Amino acid sequence: MKSVYRAPLARASFLMASCLIATAASAAGGGGGNRLLALADDLGPVDAAKPVEFTLWMKLRDQPGLDALVTAQQAGNAGFLTSEQVSALHAPGAKDVARATAFLKSQGFTVERVAQDNLFVRASGPAKRVQNAFRVDLHQYAFHGRTFDASPRNAVVPAELTSVVAAVGGLSDPRAEPQIARVGHTVATGTVRRPSDAEGLQAKPLKLAVGTDGLIFSAECLFAPITLDFSGGGATATYEGNRYGTPIGNTAPGTVSPCGYQPSDIQTAYHLNELYHEGLTGSGTTVAIVDAYGSTTIAADLKAFSAAMGLPPANLTIIGTPTESNYSTDENAGWASETTLDVEWVHAIAPGAKILLVVAESDSTDDLFTGVATAALTPGVSVISNSWSTFDIGIVGDSEFYQPYDNLMKEIGASGKSVNFATGDSGNNASELGGLYTSTGWPGSSPYATGVGGVSAVLDKNKQIAFQTSWGTNLTEVADKVSLGSPPIDPINNEGFVFGGTGGESDVYPKPSWQHGLPGNRRQTPDISWLADPYTGVEIIYTADSSGDLAIEVIGGTSLACPMFSALWGIATQSAHHPLGQAAPRLYDLPYGAITDVTNVNSQDNVTGTLTDSGGTDIIGEWELAAPLQGLPTFVSALYNSPYSTRWFVLTFGLDSTLPVGPGWDPATGLGTPYPPAFVHAVSGK
Repeated sequence: MKSVYRAPLARASFLMASCLIATAASAAGGGGGNRLLALADDLGPVDAAKPVEFTLWMKLRDQPGLDALVTAQQAGNAGFLTSEQVSALHAPGAKDVARATAFLKSQGFTVERVAQDNLFVRASGPAKRVQNAFRVDLHQYAFHGRTFDASPRNAVVPAELTSVVAAVGGLSDPRAEPQIARVGHTVATGTVRRPSDAEGLQAKPLKLAVGTDGLIFSAECLFAPITLDFSGGGATATYEGNRYGTPIGNTAPGTVSPCGYQPSDIQTAYHLNELYHEGLTGSGTTVAIVDAYGSTTIAADLKAFSAAMGLPPANLTIIGTPTESNYSTDENAGWASETTLDVEWVHAIAPGAKILLVVAESDSTDDLFTGVATAALTPGVSVISNSWSTFDIGIVGDSEFYQPYDNLMKEIGASGKSVNFATGDSGNNASELGGLYTSTGWPGSSPYATGVGGVSAVLDKNKQIAFQTSWGTNLTEVADKVSLGSPPIDPINNEGFVFGGTGGESDVYPKPSWQHGLPGNRRQTPDISWLADPYTGVEIIYTADSSGDLAIEVIGGTSLACPMFSALWGIATQSAHHPLGQAAPRLYDLPYGAITDVTNVNSQDNVTGTLTDSGGTDIIGEWELAAPLQGLPTFVSALYNSPYSTRWFVLTFGLDSTLPVGPGWDPATGLGTPYPPAFVHAVSGK
């Protein structure tokens, strides 16, 4: 019997067997070396006259005292301070800032701003002057479609400032990215319209109503097995197995293909209604969100989302000026979608919480952490959600890049707030790092933050969870439109690994004490996970054009999991009536039942097939159609008819690059997903 099908080499070709891919730490000796820059294209020196902005991060007062306090708090042996107390004890002094600004001015730099609490001084000047002052060699680099400036050498703090300045930031920064994942499931603009001012919010979206059948997309994603026959190119094929998604052509509310969840679906599936019945909705707490660029229509979109989804009106405050829209062609427009997802799904999970959106001026690490600092110093904030990340290996592969941001998060944790980060959407990140290294996501890998990963969650017809497993999507195209095409199975049409929740061992941080039961000797992520797979994603509503028409889209990514978890932390804070501090250290000591362990799932109806041509008949096994398995033989696969190309694919759940999922903590899902009623009461002690 001849072999017609071969597991292809596509994007997944980078994801070789795990024994052949080095972590950045092992490849570079655990530190030092320009690891990310070694993978980027050097475009040459920056222009000497180019304006360059940089940040002097000031040394904290009594750093040993702060470190000891945070260690004691994470062990449960010390209480939390107020933000004012933290500032009084540890914020840099005005004299130190004056010394730094005087130096900058003497060197011909322009002082742009001094941060609240004197945390940093932002300045700018021509590249040549910056390079001379801080002994860097600035070049422009290109990496994965984005360009950034960086130096292969760390900036050196001038001798005049070593007693007051901890680090120079902003000179080498690959830029953070929003961790949204989408698959194009969008209902055309105009299906929903924004109510006019005269109509007010009482006007329902056009031809749509909230009900048990859902709003737009089907809340059921996986269906009974089907059999499909195809022919073409002188061959015939039969495939049978699970079906993913409702049939193309469904238009009734709640049945549109393929599937997607509205807030009421998730509230039912995860038993959030039990908390709401107790009055635990996040009332009296503020959940902060930090995003770059923002969305110019977020306030109006949130109103439309709340009205359409049957949620109470939201209380949204915005700090900063949004500059992007969901319909913009600007390269930063992805942040508008990120902002929409973050804000709407914090409100969906914690409908009574106040929402503070802090819009960073850019996607630079310094600007985003400036937003984090702003959120932390805003009265009432209990948790800060950040759906952005970059690589844990860093720009030059040592801890100096991370120090000022860790210090900021130490201060935030000391004041009783949690700083949460999406871990990322590329599994072990090998596909993003040229197949040479694996890496988890940062800042979620910091011991002073909580890393939130992602899962797939399939609901049954009663809106209950049929199964959860790791989020890891492999795609194999088996038919082009309604025929096999020629040749009948083309290796190019196997996309392999597309995306999945990021996790694994840090290259930078040692293992914190509260992870003592986990493998390895370094910080492990994620800590916890929640819904992230866009193939089991959620609905958002946004302004889709300059005329104000709205669209409904299904979306996912760990950018969904992070605001959902942050909102739940807000509810837990309401229940406790006091600050809860950083989430991560508390998660590892929660009682059984507070977190649902996510394990590997298999199906007896995974997709298999036969293909016949002049050479005979081949049996195509479930493993071939789900390739590459990366040593993970347990998964669920289904036949998927894309409503946007009418092509048929085999779609998988549970193949997260090389990251295994199993009992207990694992690098694909962390400890698992929260079971909200038990989780909130366990965390709050109520």
